[in-house]
Amino acid sequence: MAHSAESIRLGAVSVPRPADVLAETLRRQILDGEFPVGSMLPAERQLVEDSGLTRSSVREALAQLQREGLIMVKTGRRGGSVVTRPTATEVLRSVRLNIEGWAPDAEMLLESRVAIEPWCAYFAAERRTEEDLADLRKINERTARALEGHGDFVECKVAWHSAVSRAGRNEVLFTLVEAVSRAAYRQFDRTTLQGEDADSRLRSLQVHEAVTDAIARQKPRLAFKLMGNHLNAPSIVDEFPDGPVTD
Repeated sequence: MAHSAESIRLGAVSVPRPADVLAETLRRQILDGEFPVGSMLPAERQLVEDSGLTRSSVREALAQLQREGLIMVKTGRRGGSVVTRPTATEVLRSVRLNIEGWAPDAEMLLESRVAIEPWCAYFAAERRTEEDLADLRKINERTARALEGHGDFVECKVAWHSAVSRAGRNEVLFTLVEAVSRAAYRQFDRTTLQGEDADSRLRSLQVHEAVTDAIARQKPRLAFKLMGNHLNAPSIVDEFPDGPVTD
């Protein structure tokens, strides 16, 4: 049945920007290995000819890839766009900015921490070095001083969770913990966090010390359970089927 012009309702049609289309095409070719790391992308002039786009659109597409760490631009006679891979620092910065800019609600952030951080503690107990232990113990000492008013208690909390995830030697998990934890603390009013009662703050330090001890003694299941309890995740630590719940 034919529709009259009056019966058709169209909203605004979003048309991709030419620079975005070219950037996505080149991004996919890089990630698929058509342009291996260390190889050169076609010269800017060649990209203009091949794509039919303006020079400004091509430059904008290349700038996107450079910001993402997928290319670096070399100058000089042998210059051009060299294919690279983003460093862990660049990935962390990008994930942080995206999560904080997105600003998911506090419950979603907490659930993410519950899903990730017990496993970070588990892996830390398996893989920690003496240097990792020294870092954790120093942070606990700083936290104890912060309880007496000599230091930033919130920053100590963030630093300890970061150190545990770093000791797990998994950069993907470390990146997620860093981004999610920072976003979670940013959502809370700092005065409220600093104003936790003394007993709550002392219990928090005691749990940090207990998890640190489990990591030191290389007890991954215990570290997992203690971290889950710390994040108020009884469903994970008590009902995990055949999982790391006791030593």
